Amino acid sequence: MSFKRIGIMSIGEMGFHWAKLLTSHGVEVLTYDKDRGETSRKRAENAGVKSLPSMERLVNDAEIIVSIVIPSAAKRVAEKVAEAASKSGRKGLFLVDANAISPMTADDIAGVLAPAGVSFIDGCIIGSASRMGKGTVVYVSGADAARLQPLESFDIPIRVLGPNTSQASAFKIVYAGLTKGLQGLFCELLMGAQRFGLLDEIRAQYEESFPGLLDKVAPSIVGLRIHAGRRAEEMDELKRTFNHYGMNAFMAPAVQQVLEAIAALDPSKASATGTRDGDLMGTLKLFYEKGLLQK
Repeated sequence: MSFKRIGIMSIGEMGFHWAKLLTSHGVEVLTYDKDRGETSRKRAENAGVKSLPSMERLVNDAEIIVSIVIPSAAKRVAEKVAEAASKSGRKGLFLVDANAISPMTADDIAGVLAPAGVSFIDGCIIGSASRMGKGTVVYVSGADAARLQPLESFDIPIRVLGPNTSQASAFKIVYAGLTKGLQGLFCELLMGAQRFGLLDEIRAQYEESFPGLLDKVAPSIVGLRIHAGRRAEEMDELKRTFNHYGMNAFMAPAVQQVLEAIAALDPSKASATGTRDGDLMGTLKLFYEKGLLQK
């Protein structure tokens, strides 16, 4: 059975592209955004999302709710959903947490939702927002994970990792360590190349030694204009997870520092249409002119 009404919290860049894809397949996409900024509300409007007047309405009207927020907000969203479900008496609702959170946070969220009768599905999105419907994959885990298979009829590939509550979260943060690690490493090295007047030469040598690698990472480096702070949080989640399971994390904290330094520059503002401005060279120039990594 396919879904007809899907809630998304919230309509950021990824949420925007989810909503555009779902509405193109005739799905009614719902959200509650009264506590969001004007840009976010405009983005929802541009994506054809129906804004509801309360969380209670969202919980009652949606068949599933997908949480796509920054890691630090994931548990707060779950608490709001649980509170609304308890007040309304809604049963049988599914919350899919598709955020880059630690397995510990996923377990906490499951614990928050259970007393309210909301079923928790751990999830993660692998791929860029702009490639929703064109290759971006959603990994899920938990006892009810297979219930999301109907989303495949909307060009959203679903891959079930297993029955454990937090498998998808563990998968995501380990994967994020590579993608954000490459972003942070390239930014640091290319700032040095710019400082030495060797940027073009270094880029040419990178291409010769590792064909296509920088080009693959370039769009996500451009995305750091807006998303560096969120991605720094992902590295903190990775570090906390390794520490929780008795492992040291050396690379994640270093990448976190680079991403936090970029976020502190406040290099750009979010778009109301879910698009990204700029290219790699323009982004590197912007970061350098704003003093990234300079003492």
